[in-house]
Amino acid sequence: MAAPVSNRQERDELESVLSSGIFAKAPSQAELLKHICEEYFGGRADQIKEYTLATEALGRAADFDQNRDAIVRVELHRLRKKLKEYYEGEGSGHSLHIVIDPGQYVPRFVPREKNSALAPEARSETSHSWEAQVLESPQPLRRRVTASVKRAGVGAWRLALGGLVLAVLVGAILLRFGAQLGAWVKGSPTAGPSAMAGSPVVAGPLDSVRILCGYPKDKYVDHAGNVWLGDRYYSGGVTSSQPQQFLARAADMTLYQTFRFGNFSYNIPLKPGNYELHLFFVETHYGPGNLSGGGETSRLFDMLLNGKLLLKSFDIIKDGGGSNVGDERVFKDVTPAADGALHLGFQALNDMPVLNAIAIVPAPRGRINPIRIVAQNSSYTDHAGNAWSPDRYYSGGQLALHIAPTPVRQTLDPSLYSGERFGHFSYTIPVAPGKYKVTLRFAETYWGIENQRHTLPDQDGSPLGGVGSRIFDVYCNGTALLRSFNIFKEAGGPLTAIDKTFHNLQPDAQGKLVLSFVPVKDYACVNGVEVEEEPE
Repeated sequence: MAAPVSNRQERDELESVLSSGIFAKAPSQAELLKHICEEYFGGRADQIKEYTLATEALGRAADFDQNRDAIVRVELHRLRKKLKEYYEGEGSGHSLHIVIDPGQYVPRFVPREKNSALAPEARSETSHSWEAQVLESPQPLRRRVTASVKRAGVGAWRLALGGLVLAVLVGAILLRFGAQLGAWVKGSPTAGPSAMAGSPVVAGPLDSVRILCGYPKDKYVDHAGNVWLGDRYYSGGVTSSQPQQFLARAADMTLYQTFRFGNFSYNIPLKPGNYELHLFFVETHYGPGNLSGGGETSRLFDMLLNGKLLLKSFDIIKDGGGSNVGDERVFKDVTPAADGALHLGFQALNDMPVLNAIAIVPAPRGRINPIRIVAQNSSYTDHAGNAWSPDRYYSGGQLALHIAPTPVRQTLDPSLYSGERFGHFSYTIPVAPGKYKVTLRFAETYWGIENQRHTLPDQDGSPLGGVGSRIFDVYCNGTALLRSFNIFKEAGGPLTAIDKTFHNLQPDAQGKLVLSFVPVKDYACVNGVEVEEEPE
């Protein structure tokens, strides 16, 4: 019989694991393991629970709800994988192994000669672990359905009827009361297939659809008036949310607050037709200053559309130009499959796929819909009936509203020029491959304007200045569009509209038109941006 393992041996093993190369590259998992083991060493194993780990080790607030936020289960799943990787490589010769059993949070220090217990541990990652099944299996789990029905108020005596009877009951309920049952379980991180995520089992085809992945409520109306549905039509994966924080190029933070992750798919019923597809991402887990550090290649996954590869080895940080950046990809000429649904699949390569939102809207074949942005906080409809969205896709600069004594001249839409983004800023506009016409709307609404409201010195303009007061450059993906541009001079005075149009502009490799506004004297500014795909 082997001698009992001493506390010193356990601490030495923990120190070896934490100082390894594998855990040096996974600081969040290292900190979590250290926290769990210190609680164990301190005789507080009974305190190692999901809530305490979330609030004490993972930075969640005191109102943490484990039914809506799966962060602890996700991080423990990652930690088990790191331990397995360590003991299969760098730590393979160690006489003592640290084991955290699936479904448990308390560590075990297992002597190597007793490591028969490790084989079931390894197997359970794919066959018995709740986390592994949720993260890796596209099929819904019966226990997840059971949990959802129990939350909906089904008594324990019905659960005792057994899995077969329960399956029949749930099936009957879904067929007749799908919408109601979906309302009961929407937003649960352990909810099952898409039909249970706030939508009927037999959903009619849709003209367009916007979905906030992981969003627990029925709908959300964004700043432009678009209606986004709560999470639905999914299979596999789990949901979570992230704390409110500043995200670059994310004018509407709600689109990036919740997400679905793991190996998962969406099967969305659509009417026959041609659509454009928008997928929204943000990387807040990896990258400098984030929970796990790292950067490019920390998360890689494939995306499939109707069973065909859409994007290979997708890297959110590379695509968005950094972590904590709202990223959007656009695809044109998207059509539903033969079964009347659009099928989106997300498959892990390195760590787990993440998706924040989906938008599918009708579009003309061969083109995406025009993109019109007004530098204001509210949407705007011009004289021709075109809708302009509130300011978005920007990084840097500030938004300003000018109250001029007279309307802007030489335009049928003077109100379109009443707001501006000014400073040193850029717009990163997602588009599909193609050639684009970009029109920039300008008017000098500050310099050289007689001030009639002295209580509003900035909003009412400045009587000083004129030609040469504001000079700036404009670039698209690094190529100069305007050099030493002087609105006052080009327009012939203040409060006069002047539009500049550029043709045959192509997106970069990440599918973006990056419009950069660089000051030369005073601040750069723009009142509106219009992007239209040009015919081939």
